[in-house]
Amino acid sequence: MRTTNLLIVRAFVGAAPKVFGKTVKVSVCTNRSVKNKDGEWEEKSDWLTLTVLSEKRAAWIAENVKKGDYIYAEARVAESSYKKGDETIYTVDVIADEFDVMTPKKD
Repeated sequence: MRTTNLLIVRAFVGAAPKVFGKTVKVSVCTNRSVKNKDGEWEEKSDWLTLTVLSEKRAAWIAENVKKGDYIYAEARVAESSYKKGDETIYTVDVIADEFDVMTPKKD
């Protein structure tokens, strides 16, 4: 049976993309409404970092995406680890395989 690891993100870019060699990381913010203990609706924000590994797509993002843009991404969750001295550090990364800017172009 086939399984799917798919995360769809529609979010606002929170800062200019950061380039790391052939990859780029984009900090994005999503929002949601939740009821507080008094039964009133509040807006909550969730921040995450999208990692783009495609060299061509990363270069395009670095040149064309800016803070405040509204984006759509199809991503997957990937676990990785690295050694820091004697300690193993585990991380969970959000790898964006598809990435589109949805901010309307200004004339």
